Amino acid sequence: MMTMGKIVDQAEYDAHVNRENKAIIDDFLIEKRAEGCSTGTLTQYRSDLKIIAYIIYKDFDNKPFTEMNRKDIRNLSIHFQERELSSARINRLLSAFRSSLEFCTDDDDYDYEYNVGSRIKGLSKSPVREITFLTEEQIEWLLGKLEDKGDYLKAVYLSLSYYSATRKNEVNQVMKEGLTDQFFTNAVAGKGGKSFRLFYGEQTQRLIRKYMDERGDDDIPNLFVRVSTHGIKNACGYTSYSYWCEKFSKMLEEKEGKKIHVNPHCFRHSRLENLSKSGMPLEKLKVLANHNDVSTTEAYLSDRTEGFIADIFGMDESYFTS
Repeated sequence: MMTMGKIVDQAEYDAHVNRENKAIIDDFLIEKRAEGCSTGTLTQYRSDLKIIAYIIYKDFDNKPFTEMNRKDIRNLSIHFQERELSSARINRLLSAFRSSLEFCTDDDDYDYEYNVGSRIKGLSKSPVREITFLTEEQIEWLLGKLEDKGDYLKAVYLSLSYYSATRKNEVNQVMKEGLTDQFFTNAVAGKGGKSFRLFYGEQTQRLIRKYMDERGDDDIPNLFVRVSTHGIKNACGYTSYSYWCEKFSKMLEEKEGKKIHVNPHCFRHSRLENLSKSGMPLEKLKVLANHNDVSTTEAYLSDRTEGFIADIFGMDESYFTS
């Protein structure tokens, strides 16, 4: 098996590899360290991504990671095969690369909307982050259960995240002022420096009112606030959202008898997908998603190839899936 030393010339890497790619690697590792990754895992990520960055410098015009298209990523896989790396090694390298791209989709510092590598089949045995499409019925069931339990904080987070098709960093910027009397939030900063409001309907507003009544008066401007066991209030952050999503996963698993992976990003995908299936035009979905181009919005939707083929033949979709 080839090692990093046999692939990467360190002096050449330091002198010529794209600075933006080096910055992405550094920022990605900082994020992974904050998530609690072990030193060994961080070292492996760094090694794998340095190899990727070096090969892109040598054979892909030193492109920024975020400008690599699907064809480039497929060719990157072929490149490693030609070097006779093992399948497991190639999978790990490409998984690290896709993880770094996924990081760029969430981080405000990178104007990168969609991870182009996430839908390419055959790059690895499992996706970097599984894209779960929740149905409208599943969302409504979760909201009903949360409201029945009086868990209005999580209900508001779920309802606002889903119905406004927002990202976790955008919903994190929502302030409480005025939300009970209107159907839009304060302006939040989105990808690429865009500024916009998040919109919601009567159901979300009703949950916000219940949550604010339960929360009571305080001087914290943020919408999402948790109360400690000692009664101290603090604004919630990304860790809270991930924890709540784990709770939603367990609720759905108990209901349906199968593992359903829920994360903060899946609400945006699910909302756009469900509206598309209901017949909503892409141009309107683009507005809700705050995308510049419908092709970006279309990339958020599920691959319906087998479904379309089944419709053509008048047969069940299961006959056309492998």
